[in-house]
Amino acid sequence: MNNVSQELLNELKTNGADYFSTVPCKLLGDLINLLAEDKSVIYTPAAREEEGLGLCAGAFLGGKTPVIAMQNTGVGTIITSLFSLGLFYNLPITMIVSHRGTPGEKIGTQVPMSNATKPILDTVGVPYFAFSDPADVKKVGRLVQHAQVAQRPVAALLDFDFWGKG
Repeated sequence: MNNVSQELLNELKTNGADYFSTVPCKLLGDLINLLAEDKSVIYTPAAREEEGLGLCAGAFLGGKTPVIAMQNTGVGTIITSLFSLGLFYNLPITMIVSHRGTPGEKIGTQVPMSNATKPILDTVGVPYFAFSDPADVKKVGRLVQHAQVAQRPVAALLDFDFWGKG
């Protein structure tokens, strides 16, 4: 089990997150396993990023503080939902994004989307913060509160080094 995943989950919860949805990714595997066992939060896995965002929107409207965890390729598929749901309705959803295609990646097809992730988030107006050092786990956790203050989706881009896989 990756220790940074446990620390990340603890920090997200400490900062108020109590609802989680995830879309599968190798780098998120340990976090997903932890969420599946954690009885102190509500956890709903999703097959696609748009589904996860919709689940998080419903959770927020039901009084929860939502987090979606997904791979950065999902940033490309979630754009319409971000515009028509997350941004239009000012939903404070924290997006934990495993940033595939960064140094340490062994799959070449991940690199183009890696290069496009930040420009896409800039274009749609979702603030993002990139982290490479696992020691920054507290900063990542504070993004839950930042999303609440900003009243909009906020993304944390976590690369291979953050997960200890680089």
